[in-house]
Amino acid sequence: MGLCLASAAPAGAAEALAVQIAARPDAVPGAAASPVAPAEAAASPAAPGPAIATDARLAGDAQRTRLVIDLSRPVEFRAFTLANPYRVILDLPEVRFAFDASKGQTKRGLVNAYRYGDFAPGKARVVVDLAEPVTIDKAFVLEAVDNQPARLVLDLVKTDAAHFTSTVATAAEARGAPPEVEHVDTPADGDTRPVICLDPGHGGIDSGTTGASAFAEKNIVLDVALTLRDKLEASGKYRVVMTRSTDTFIPLGERVRIARANRAALFVS
Repeated sequence: MGLCLASAAPAGAAEALAVQIAARPDAVPGAAASPVAPAEAAASPAAPGPAIATDARLAGDAQRTRLVIDLSRPVEFRAFTLANPYRVILDLPEVRFAFDASKGQTKRGLVNAYRYGDFAPGKARVVVDLAEPVTIDKAFVLEAVDNQPARLVLDLVKTDAAHFTSTVATAAEARGAPPEVEHVDTPADGDTRPVICLDPGHGGIDSGTTGASAFAEKNIVLDVALTLRDKLEASGKYRVVMTRSTDTFIPLGERVRIARANRAALFVS
């Protein structure tokens, strides 16, 4: 774990370009709009339980790369970019991923790897790690046809770093002020002890590095943080808050906001 002041935002806390995706193959590349439910899904009763992702694959080269995810039924989703490092994020409703995680570990074209999992209650996320900066050229959902399942399609096109960064920055301005922090610890009245915010990295969908013994980095750093919390609290000198105490993914910006909302004197990450 390294140390840094809570008032200093960590490198890479870039804002995202939120691209609202219409669920049709002729969606305008890069256009922002309200999420649109697939036409057939909207006309029929809601399917019970989460959609199931049955397969995923990459195609293309270093100029244009496509990610396809097969689904049991169409879903709405949102695609946006994050910098430092370059990533594309797909936010979906609850989805059960029924294919092996190793599928996402093979580099192809503009994509180094992709990972996926639960992001929050009722929500799933796919994180696409990029080899270099890209533009989201197309993002759409295809209805099931004949023997083909419903498919989520993401088309990425190579761009330069300046264009990628400017796109992310434009999205930051469009989104406005960040949301208020929820469920943060509140200092007890009269408690003047300095606050230390412990930030175990990774969590949930983000497992971090997996060692030769198959231990995930997210679990190791959480164990260390919980042990450190107990020792600090036992000293009686500090009040300790944690950005996460379970196997949960917390976005980077939210981690910083938790520290600031609790007026942390020290942010340990």
